[in-house]
Amino acid sequence: MLKILVTGANGQVGAAVCQRALKMGMSVVWFDAKNLDLSDLAAIKTVVGKHKPKFVINCVSYSVVDLAEANPEEAYRINQEGAANIAQACADHAVPLLHLSTDYVFDGSEHLPINEQAQVAPVNIFGHSKAAGEDLVRAICPQHVILRVGWIFSSRGNNFVLRTLKQIRSQDEVMAVDDQFGCPTDAVDVARVLLAMIQQISCGIEVWGTYHYSGAEVVTWKGFAEAILASVKFQADTQAKAIVPVGSDEWQAAAPRPAFTVLDCKKILGTFGIRQRPWRSGLVKVINSLAYQAELNAINGDATNKDKGA
Repeated sequence: MLKILVTGANGQVGAAVCQRALKMGMSVVWFDAKNLDLSDLAAIKTVVGKHKPKFVINCVSYSVVDLAEANPEEAYRINQEGAANIAQACADHAVPLLHLSTDYVFDGSEHLPINEQAQVAPVNIFGHSKAAGEDLVRAICPQHVILRVGWIFSSRGNNFVLRTLKQIRSQDEVMAVDDQFGCPTDAVDVARVLLAMIQQISCGIEVWGTYHYSGAEVVTWKGFAEAILASVKFQADTQAKAIVPVGSDEWQAAAPRPAFTVLDCKKILGTFGIRQRPWRSGLVKVINSLAYQAELNAINGDATNKDKGA
């Protein structure tokens, strides 16, 4: 049985990796910030040495972009120092590391799909801290895969889909930026990719390095919001009827965003045979799962009220 150790298991991708790996029959050991401090190198080494996984997948990330501007020390502690400590523990125990990174290590100024050889040029603290973490992973752990992804969404956590859904249901007017381009990526899809890479590497194929992956189809944040609105209209009445476009210069954000972070995913296709999947189908699944959970909560709430004699 293939055994993996997952850090950041309470996050969007980490949770998806654990769920999928268990369904695939893998043995999974998972940790989050509550039971593993990434600043504690000795603790991380102990965990890796004790459990002896075949692979470590690091999904930990300080990824609230605007908050990172106000808390750079915390962003670097998690995204740089934490990545270095995990890489060191993996190197010491000769365990391959799969490390999750971001499209925000680029500025997107050329408005062309970005391949793995492109020079990083972050425009905010989040991007700088993730780029610094990448550098240390490469320097410390020879057996590594860095997977850059972009615009992650899921039915949990704090992401654009959940924030937009809340606005759609409570506001007459919902605004979204229409001059930043990228590719939304379902967290479940990222989990699929990471585990597919592990399966191939476990067969003895040594293809270490940096790879890009994202959902298929380029869109702006406005276009993404419109897709969310179109999907949720099938589930329930919405207060907002349309998405209002707004430029980056008008948007009130603490951190600047790159203008164009469409990732070129040819390398992962050529090396692993992994093709991009449409993000729209993943979005529909997320919307449906949220609607199903809301129905369950309503049913459970009714049952609780009846038990109380309400």
